[in-house]
Amino acid sequence: MPLVLYSAVIFVGLLCLLFIPDGPRLNPAQEVAAASRFSLVQWEVTNFLDKWANRLARELARTPQDEDVRLGQVREYFALVEQTQAVRRDLAAAAAGQGGDVAALEVRLEELEERQAALQDDVEETLESTISAVLRKLGLASVGGFIFPPVDIRLGEPPKLLVSSPRERIERTHDVLLHPGVGIQKSESMESSLLTKADLSALVVEIGGVATYPASVLNNRPLRSTLQVASHEWLHHYLAFRPLGWNFYTSADMQTLNETFADVAGREIGDLAYILLGGSIEPESSTGAEVPPPQDQEAEGFDFAREMRATRAEVDALLASGQVARAEAYMEQRRQLFVENGYPIRKLNQAYFAFHGTYAESPTSASPIGEQLREFRRLSENLYAFIRSVPRFSNYGQFLAELERIKRLQTGDGSN
Repeated sequence: MPLVLYSAVIFVGLLCLLFIPDGPRLNPAQEVAAASRFSLVQWEVTNFLDKWANRLARELARTPQDEDVRLGQVREYFALVEQTQAVRRDLAAAAAGQGGDVAALEVRLEELEERQAALQDDVEETLESTISAVLRKLGLASVGGFIFPPVDIRLGEPPKLLVSSPRERIERTHDVLLHPGVGIQKSESMESSLLTKADLSALVVEIGGVATYPASVLNNRPLRSTLQVASHEWLHHYLAFRPLGWNFYTSADMQTLNETFADVAGREIGDLAYILLGGSIEPESSTGAEVPPPQDQEAEGFDFAREMRATRAEVDALLASGQVARAEAYMEQRRQLFVENGYPIRKLNQAYFAFHGTYAESPTSASPIGEQLREFRRLSENLYAFIRSVPRFSNYGQFLAELERIKRLQTGDGSN
């Protein structure tokens, strides 16, 4: 690829920074989080230039890798992900006095992380090229097969997110990106400060990815999940140049429409990329992106999704009747129930529902948008049509009107 085209790509990447849906907004929570805020400028300087310098060096050297070598690197990288997670668990147990050699485990963890870091650049490029290949097959490339914006990811530890909501209702109001190293004590300190100083429910959450450029994608997930998250974040880059993305912050419904569209389409794109890399897809159940894995299997028959939906419905009813304190006491009771059944939720409050409820397929959401988007997808001719259609809507009303129009056409009623 000529240098002129690389320069154009870098320019496109910088433009993407102006329209980051997952990024922070100016809000009162910034004062509380000032010392822990994540620096987007530092992220771009550190990662964007480094990524493209590495890619340019590889292009100039003209040393394309063999397909088997690339796939082997991907397999090794994600095997290391599993091994690293296992060693971290053993290290935590050893540090708590439950057996194990702490020093030896620390050495082993460092070795695994070093090998993972050595593979990272090549693995990122393989994942990017695979997702790009899927997008081309879907028909989403421009003239010459160029994907716009280019797929660009950085595997690592994404920033955390401080989310706040009014106590009297569930509404995602103020977000601040935080340094990924922020611990539990600091998180709870910020949450308490927002409660006492601004009467806001607050929560620091870990996120799987953020639509910086390159997109920051969590590096401790399995391959399939990583591809889905990377595709989700690319869709935010794609939406940055379309009405749906431009209007992300105009309403809660538009935030939910953006995030849920990226979820629905991102899963499909990610799965196609997974298959392209040799993976096989088996039927699976999902209770939502925010569901923490159960720590044990003692509570057979406990349905997280059902219980969480019931919790959300009761909280909505209590808040609607002005019973804020009672709603908060109820959420704490329910949190303890989830913990008892193997789901280690640290805090269940209005901010928890405000954040996770943005993703309408989650059991924490009270929005109909999840089912509406799934129906829109079912009625779309194919994934290409779905991805091309939804981003052109400037507001939720336009989306609903188009959905109704398509439904009438499908039922044979073509009247306008």
